[in-house]
Amino acid sequence: MLWSAFGVDAEELAAAKVRAAVQGHDSGAQVGALDSAPVSGMYLTTIDGVSGYVSADGRYFIVGDMLDLASRKNVTEEQRKAKRRALLKRIGQGEAIVFGPEQPKYTVTVFTDADCPYCRKLHEQVGELQKKGVEVRYVAFPRSGPETKSWRTMTAVWCAKDRKEALNRAIRGEQLSAGSKCSDAVIGKQYELGQKLGIPGTPMIVLSDGTALNGYVEPDKLLVSLEEHAAARKSE
Repeated sequence: MLWSAFGVDAEELAAAKVRAAVQGHDSGAQVGALDSAPVSGMYLTTIDGVSGYVSADGRYFIVGDMLDLASRKNVTEEQRKAKRRALLKRIGQGEAIVFGPEQPKYTVTVFTDADCPYCRKLHEQVGELQKKGVEVRYVAFPRSGPETKSWRTMTAVWCAKDRKEALNRAIRGEQLSAGSKCSDAVIGKQYELGQKLGIPGTPMIVLSDGTALNGYVEPDKLLVSLEEHAAARKSE
């Protein structure tokens, strides 16, 4: 429901109130996005990078995941997966750099940074992943943030006429420069998306069901994960 008088979403106002309450107890606390929880008066969030549940008055923070003993499900992770799926839908047509076979069996979204050693290692094996039927959709997440070397490199990649070749060059450590008319709007959008996902580092691999694999994963192990998650979804 919208608060038409102000044009502000009621949930956003509630989240802002909780965030202010947390910072009232700890002014230096870095509070992430807040989501509703199955338990009344609690919100799922991160504080200083730690995931857990905070009380509406901002005083109490329970670290960890919530389990539903009736269904035997990890409620927190299911909520995270749903949020990831929703957020990834915000990646517009043509905004990702795609490496994949003509008829992929699986698709993964990878948040990458050209200056990240393990991102480079993963990219070196993209050809092997393609042979295994895996499509890799790259999204930019320059960890160092705006107005940094990494940010400018990723901007140059996404502004290039041939983005795939530009990414190959950037991953190899070549210096790329963006033209004066190059906009970093897409990088800014993808970086913000990564922040909302709570990316702990790069590469971050997100499967189609919203499962996140943090860090580098060898091609064979990634394929096993993809097969296991596909089988699990079929059995649901």
